[in-house]
Amino acid sequence: MNKNINKMLDVLLQQKGFITNKQLSDLVGVTERSIRNYVAKVNGTFKDDKLIVSTEKGYKINKGKYDSSSIGSNDPNTDDQILFRIALLLTNSDEYTQIDVIADKLSYSGESIRNKIQKLFMRIKKLDIELNFESKIFTGVRLVGNEESKRLLLEELMPIKIFSKENLSYQIYSFFDEMVNMDDISKIIRNVESTLTKNNCTMDYWTYVKLIIHMIIMNYRMDNNNFVKRLSVYEKTVDGFSEYKLAYDLINNLGNDCTKEELLSLTYYLLALPLDITNPEIILNDEKMISLIEDTLFRAEKYFNIPVYSNEKYRNQIVNHIARLLNPIKEKIPIFNPYFTELKHEYIFAYSISSFIYDDLEKHLDLTIPEPEIAYLSIHIQLVLNDEKKDTLKALLIVNNKQIETKLIKNKVEMFFQNIQVKQIDHEFNKSDFDEFDLVLTTINENTNENCGKNDKLIHISRNFSSADIQNVQQFISTIGTSNLINDVDYYQINETSNLAAIEKLLDLSGYSNLFINFKERESMSSTDVGNFTALPHPFLTKFSYDPKVIVGINKTDILWENQKVRLIIVYIPSKELEVNKGFFRDVYVHTNNLETVQKLLKTKNKEKFIKTWNEERGY
Repeated sequence: MNKNINKMLDVLLQQKGFITNKQLSDLVGVTERSIRNYVAKVNGTFKDDKLIVSTEKGYKINKGKYDSSSIGSNDPNTDDQILFRIALLLTNSDEYTQIDVIADKLSYSGESIRNKIQKLFMRIKKLDIELNFESKIFTGVRLVGNEESKRLLLEELMPIKIFSKENLSYQIYSFFDEMVNMDDISKIIRNVESTLTKNNCTMDYWTYVKLIIHMIIMNYRMDNNNFVKRLSVYEKTVDGFSEYKLAYDLINNLGNDCTKEELLSLTYYLLALPLDITNPEIILNDEKMISLIEDTLFRAEKYFNIPVYSNEKYRNQIVNHIARLLNPIKEKIPIFNPYFTELKHEYIFAYSISSFIYDDLEKHLDLTIPEPEIAYLSIHIQLVLNDEKKDTLKALLIVNNKQIETKLIKNKVEMFFQNIQVKQIDHEFNKSDFDEFDLVLTTINENTNENCGKNDKLIHISRNFSSADIQNVQQFISTIGTSNLINDVDYYQINETSNLAAIEKLLDLSGYSNLFINFKERESMSSTDVGNFTALPHPFLTKFSYDPKVIVGINKTDILWENQKVRLIIVYIPSKELEVNKGFFRDVYVHTNNLETVQKLLKTKNKEKFIKTWNEERGY
């Protein structure tokens, strides 16, 4: 599928409401006419309801339909299919193949095939698998590498989201017609479905399609005597995994020779998929690896003050998750995560903690953790954050109401907010020390006292504690400790051309240049773009001897931040308090999830206007 269509869909999935053609074209980096063509092409694959809704307000994606439907085209002339056919020719031969021979077999010109081969070379390089592209003048080209890598290349060239439920067998045959017939496809699909049922295993639709494609390629290669001949080490520890038994049944039911290498290869592949297997008995015998992971979780708990180590349930869940993924990661099997973009965007704080954990592990292990796996771990971390008991907020109530009214206000506050406890009631501002309380509520008009309204903890409420008051208090709880960060923001207009240059510039302007190495380390682990022209660079949230600080940069032009275009850069130096960090990341997500809000912020010309716009757009 056209990579720009995928990018367009990713942008649409990030939006809560409609997005205009102009906004969408800016984010994707194409013309408005191209966007209209992409939308028409995507919707053309649907018989009834369209995937992308189009109105005078703009475009909006039907997210429920996206999870289970075709969103592409079976056009045989797309890059996906021609690159796949070239790769298939090259993987079927160990010898050099001349360009003209490939061109004749595929009915393309020699010049066109040279261009496609260059694209294939770039795709292989980006995949970072053990496969090399070799070329000799007057001799031709060939692929050199192990069997696993050749299979993975063929699979990664498959645009899986062109396959709809209604026409799955036929669409697969249209793509694989040189490799497999309809009877074989039906046999493999029946085998997959019966084996999944037998093993009480479920998965989402795209994972199901990906597994079928993997089995077709595996079966084709084995039928042609191309077997997995070696893996780094045969790991006994996976024998007890449910994926091991599932792999055995999948191979055995097809009647293929179930060698140890093929069985282990498929087991690793299954571990790299998001499978839901009932009662997965996990047996981990590698005590050294378990100890290494637990040490990392211990350090993460010290930094973030969340019970990823001390809570045995959380520790075991996370250890099992990481330990099960290390072998496929070592073998450079791509981790399949169809929800990577959404998870990274929505679970910003949990994603950052996951990055810290894997960065720490990378220092002790000779491997590189892919971003889709960081996103998977963030699901586990988010569950820990969700289960954390919220501390009770101590509130001060300052009123000049009658006694019965005062009691009613107190009861209403504590009824609507179970984590708020009114510890003290005063009738004058100068009677209490605000520092002793987390929240100060008052019915006294701000014009009647010179001290009124000068504290971030202070919220003015009506005498009957109305629904508007409830919203204001909820907003305070959601962003507790963060409103002062925006009010004290450093704001700059900059003109840089790279992510690191922008971060370094902003840190230098605000006097934090000594922290650049910490930001650079975090950026090297995983890009800090969060979508909608926004990036949130930060270090690994370790405990610096600094107060939390926000530095905002509006860049003059777009910066390519990994694969996203960025102009709004929100540099964050973290707090020692977990709730402040969590609240600020949540606040950033709410603002950046709304493209119109981001565009308003990008139009600001000074600090005062930025703060005013940010505070106006709080939308919990």
